[in-house]
Order: sequence, then structure tokens, then C-alpha cells
Amino acid sequence: MTISTFDKRVLIEQVRYIEATHSLVSDSGGLSAEFPAHSDFETRLWQRANHLVDRHELRPILGRAAILSRRANLVALLVVALLGASATLFAVTGSSTINVYWLLLVLLGFNLLSMLLWLVGISLNLEGLIAGILPKFTRWLPGQLANKGTSSAPADRAWLTCHFGGDVGKWQLSKLTHQLWLMYLLAGLGFLVLALMARQYDFVWGTTLLSDAAFVKLTDVLSMPLHALGFTTPSVEQIQETRIGALNTLTADHRYRWAQFLLGSLLCFGIVPRMLLWCWSLLMGIAARRHFTLDYYLPYYISLRQQLMPLAGHGQIVDADASPPDAADMPTINPVPHTLPVETQWVSVELGDNITWPMAAVSAENDLGQIIDRESLARVLQRLRANEHSVIAIAVSAARPPDRGVQRTVTNLISNSAQSWLVLLHAQDQDSLPATRMAAWYRLAKACNVPADQVISMSVA
Repeated sequence: MTISTFDKRVLIEQVRYIEATHSLVSDSGGLSAEFPAHSDFETRLWQRANHLVDRHELRPILGRAAILSRRANLVALLVVALLGASATLFAVTGSSTINVYWLLLVLLGFNLLSMLLWLVGISLNLEGLIAGILPKFTRWLPGQLANKGTSSAPADRAWLTCHFGGDVGKWQLSKLTHQLWLMYLLAGLGFLVLALMARQYDFVWGTTLLSDAAFVKLTDVLSMPLHALGFTTPSVEQIQETRIGALNTLTADHRYRWAQFLLGSLLCFGIVPRMLLWCWSLLMGIAARRHFTLDYYLPYYISLRQQLMPLAGHGQIVDADASPPDAADMPTINPVPHTLPVETQWVSVELGDNITWPMAAVSAENDLGQIIDRESLARVLQRLRANEHSVIAIAVSAARPPDRGVQRTVTNLISNSAQSWLVLLHAQDQDSLPATRMAAWYRLAKACNVPADQVISMSVA
């Protein structure tokens, strides 16, 4: 069965949440040997997660939240269907007359208010208006799952966070909101049709504060789109004759026109708009899932990157000079999945004395030089501005702590570049970097808007 990229990332997050509570031992050496030679980091994370899930038999735990969510959704649909049916029965039973605008207010009033608030919430990105109490419930539920301490609680919290958080959650909650209102309206419409088929009703309307002309005008305005859809609606005379207190007896045609007006109003002003908003939320939710990404700047992923990717070893430079130097002058290079574009421009930032620049594999035409002061920074920026769509790789010494000065320099360098890479250099005889130092460099990359997948480590001679 084909699994989507979003579902793969949800599984990876569920494994991360589980490992945050207790370690899942895995034969990482044997697992690494099974990785394709040029697979990316996320592919290796997915294979590792599958390996851990199968080894520890976690499939039932991982699927529990999805099953509970489907059951909760079904219960909610049944409840709102009962509410819609009850609202209609309350408005039409106990009498042989139906107050037209009272029934429309019962079925459409809060629905229209909800749609208006939702549109305002989407426009202003106000979560509380987008989905009502659903966001509060989804924030409250993970905490309750954590307090229970069940074995599936971490996986359930991860599933809820991925499905009901961020942009995915915004459109998922919106879709559920429109779905519930649709069920309410459809149930109300269905029971109204049954009531009109089983009994004969007279239709009336009345007002205490408004004038009769206001109701006649309102009915006329509401009838315009209904005429376009093929519904027959009452005439001005028939509207006036339906006023509470009028002594005229309604004819069959009179009742039929009011029934058509009532049913058409529910479809045109309630069900159809909700259906369109539901479809829109569904499409936007699909797009949000496609753009859903994992936060590779988290210490968990930084640690796994060093284990699953040979980043602490040697990196490969793909944009080497067409006439490479002698093999004796070349540093030992092991291929890794990172492939920098051929047009990549290289610049180094305050490497220190223990690293020689430029590296042998960097061609002279792609070397922008080393930044050691303001003058050298100005020269590099001037060359970058001449090629606004350049790809730049910024080499820094991984041994030094990333400070604000380096962050400002990196930000300036990538401001005129179409794509940026941060390359952490360290000498071959240097010990592996501690996790805290790697995490600090990743935090700097995040602050500079350098993607986590474009932060690589290379050892040089």
C-alpha cells in the first residue's frame, strides 16, 4: 500500500515522541548498511522508524489515535444530526402552521453567523474563530493523554500534534467544522421534507418591531437566487396574505410556493455555501499536508543526523575544477548524499590557522575568498550582488562557537543568494564535535533561514 509523505513524517514524529519517554534500542550499524548510497536524511529516518516499529511491534500503538479520531468524528456527526432533526421537529410540530422565518432562523441563523466568523478567522488567521472549541479540545486532549501515562500516549500526542497543529490543523479543524454543520443542515432538511410530505402545513410570518414592507422586501431579495435555481417562490400578494392575523385561506399553490421557498433557502443559503467551504478546506488541507515538514533543527534530529548521515566524517564537493590537482594533494573524500550545485560559490568566514583555504577541491572561479574583516566582507558582497541568483556555500570552522558576529555575516551573505549552504569544517585529526556545539550551529542556521538539510559537515586536511 502506498503511503503518503505526510503519513511517513507523522510516523517519524510518533517514534520521536516515544523515544522521548524511553529509548528504543536498534541495531543502527546493520540498519545503516541497508541504506541506499545516496538516500537523503528523511528517507533514512523513515527506514529507521519502520525498523524500530517492526522490531518493537508498535503498529497497534501508532494507529490508536487515528481509530479514536474516526470514532469521535462519527459520534459527533450523529450528535449534530440529532440536533438538526430536533431543531426542525421543534419548529414544525405541535401546530399545523409553520412560521417561515422562525424555522429559517433556527436552521440557518447560527450557521450563517458561524460561516461569517470562520471567514473572519481565516482572513485574520484567528484560530479561535476558525474552528470554535475544537482547537481548545485538541490542545487539552494531548495533556490528558500524557497524564494517563498509557503506553500509547506519546504516539497519540504526536498524531494529534501533526494532524491538528499548524497549517494542517487549521484546515483539518475547518473541514471538521464545515462537516458538522453540513450534517446539521442535511438532517434538518431531511426531516423537514418528511414533515412536509406527511402533513399539510400552512405558512405564516409575523413581526413586532419591523414593518410588513421589510419582510416583503426580504422575501423578494431571498427569492432572486432561488428563481435562478428553478424554485418557485410566493408573489408579493401571497407574502402579504401569509401575515399572521390574515383571514385568507391558503391554497395548495400558495403552500407549495412557500414550501419551495423554504427548501430552496436551506439549500441555497445553508447547504451549498457549507459544501463549497468544506471542499475548499479539503483542498487546502491536502496542500498543507504536502508542505508539512519536520523540524530538523531539534536536538533529536541533529543527533540522528550525525548517526545516520556521514556528516561528522568527510563531505563531497561536486563543483570541483575541471582539471583536478594531483591525487597526492587531494584530501580523502567519502561520498555522501549531499550534492551541491555545480555553480555553487564558496566563501569562508574566519577559519583560523588550523584550516587551509581554499580547499583543493574548490575551483578558483568558484572561490569568493575568506572573510576576515569588513573590507573582505564588502568585496564578497559586491561580487554576490552582481549575481543575484547565485548559490553560495559558506564555510565556517565548526570548532569555534557560533556568535552574533558570525550570524550577522552569514545573514548578509545569503541575502542576495537563491540558495545557501552552511558547511562546518573541521580538521581530520580533530575529535568529533560535541552535540551541544552542533546544536548551536543548527540554531544559528535556523536564525539565518538556512534549511537544516543544507547544513553539512566536512573534514579537511
